[in-house]
Amino acid sequence: MIEQLRKSASHWVVAVGVVLVALLSGCQTTAPSQFEDAPKEMGNTFHVGDMITVTAVPPNGDKTLIPDHIERVGEDGKINLMLIGAITAEGKTAADLQEEIRTNYVPKYYKALNVTVHGEARFFYVNGEVRQASKYEYPGSMSVVRAISVAGGFTDFARRTKVQLTHNGKVRKINVDKAIRDPRLDLPVYPGDTIYVPRRIL
Repeated sequence: MIEQLRKSASHWVVAVGVVLVALLSGCQTTAPSQFEDAPKEMGNTFHVGDMITVTAVPPNGDKTLIPDHIERVGEDGKINLMLIGAITAEGKTAADLQEEIRTNYVPKYYKALNVTVHGEARFFYVNGEVRQASKYEYPGSMSVVRAISVAGGFTDFARRTKVQLTHNGKVRKINVDKAIRDPRLDLPVYPGDTIYVPRRIL
């Protein structure tokens, strides 16, 4: 009789263990990310129409040998430089582009060369119930939570759960209180985007 009770208890322990494993596995399922339909382009890469300034200086520091080159990225995604011709700029960061330009000049035309690439300033906009509504220069990466912080934070009348992010005419809503607790719910901000914080209904 005692042996039967022991076997029965063992079966129950195994059954309870299986149920617990199943429940824990279900709890670990990751919630769907709001980034699934986020724009794919990176905010710190060059695009068609962007103005680019290329400065190339030999080791002796004589800037007169190679004048600064200023040009907008053409429809083909390229800029044209002295001696080396067309270079693709679209989709590249400033660091990527300056390294490619340098390797095209060195050692074919120069033994050594310091190349610097700059893009024109780009902006994002924060409006509504923030303390410093304005346009802000895009630093290379940004999110809704960080953008609101840059704008001085919310006013006392902000509707924090219905913040609107407009990108290319498409509006997304974000609950910033939840995004602060769970960064996966934060949304990326790109140059030209507008963040609007509505006023809460009293």
